[in-house]
Parts: sequence; C-alpha cells; structure tokens
Amino acid sequence: MATPKKTTTEKKSSAAKSSKAATRTSKSAEVAPASRKAASVREQLTAEEKARVKKLKETLALLKADPEWPAFLEQQKLALLKLRDDLVPNMQNVTRDHLRSGASNVSSSSGQHIGDAGSEAEVRDLTIRLLDKDREQIFEIDAALERIRRGTYGICEISLEIIPKKRLEVRPFCRLTVKCQEEYEKKYGSYANYRAKKQDRVGYADLQNDMENAISLDDNEE
Repeated sequence: MATPKKTTTEKKSSAAKSSKAATRTSKSAEVAPASRKAASVREQLTAEEKARVKKLKETLALLKADPEWPAFLEQQKLALLKLRDDLVPNMQNVTRDHLRSGASNVSSSSGQHIGDAGSEAEVRDLTIRLLDKDREQIFEIDAALERIRRGTYGICEISLEIIPKKRLEVRPFCRLTVKCQEEYEKKYGSYANYRAKKQDRVGYADLQNDMENAISLDDNEE
C-alpha cells in the first residue's frame, strides 16, 4: 500500500517542530557547561565556606524584605556619585599644581637655600599623600557602586551581617560594621584597609564578586 504524501502544511509544521527541537537542544548545550562549572565550584567549598554562602543568602533575603531598601540604595548611589564627582576635579587640580611647582623648582634649584629645599620636599610629600588618599577613596567608591550593581551593597564583608543605614549614610563606601572594623583595626592597625583575599575567604567578598566563579544566590539553590 502506498504511503500518503504529506501536504505542504504538514511539511511546514514538521519543519517548525524540528527547528524548535534543535533550538532547545542548542540552548541546553550552552547552559550545561555553565551549570557544570557552578556545581564544580560549589563542590570545592569547605563546610565553613558553604556556611558563609548560606549566611549571605539569608542576609540578602532580609534586605529584600525591607520596603525602604530600594529607595535607600538609590539615595546611596547618588551620594557615592557626588563624592566621586567632587574628588576627581580636586585630584586633577592638585596634580596640575604639583607638576607646575615641580617645574618651577627645577628651574630655580641652583640658588636655593637648603632650608627652602627641605620645606618644598615636605610639601611634595604631603601632596603625594593627599593624592594617594583621594585615589584610595575613589577606589572604594567605585567598589561600593559595583556592590550596588550586583545587589550585595550594605553587607559586612567579614560577618555578612547588615551594615546599619546610619553608618552607610555617614560612610557610604564602608565595607564593615563598626564591630568588625574595630576588631580589624585592633589586629592590623588604625590605617589598615580591609581587603578580602580570594584564596582565604569565600562568600560576599570573594566568589560573589568573581564573575568567573560566582555562586548562585537563588533561593531555590543550595
């Protein structure tokens, strides 16, 4: 018995189904490597590191439950951008004045008194320290803006607790709660800047800010 030929409509329908199936297979193939990589990263975590990730998720859930948090984030973002806008021109002006002063000193150094030379050296050192301080602050501002973008702003990088809003309003780029800041300064000195090391810490400050090795923070994933 001869097999009935498919109509044009049936052929188009069959082709469309095949195309959709191929698209789903292609997408699955693209997602699979990323899923395997995320699973691989999770498997490598120690019990302490897994506990930090869990704590981070819990803290993020508390922030999301705060109805005032979105407006506060926008307020902090604007404050950070204003701080940055104020610092950059100041740095440019100080740098320009410093370079002009340096050029003037070179041209007149032959007849300069030793006391004047010492004073100018002190001024140059002070200028450099001020520029370094401003650069450090801009680095912290940019880091805070990145935390806002990724949704992890306002979380202490050591304890993973929420940093109180009043502290963030006074110091919008801070990374630690007052308690953790005091403990850190007792250990490393009053002028030490907290920097988490990827090889030592996991959680908010490391894998969560590392796009290559990020741990999913979705509530339905462990």
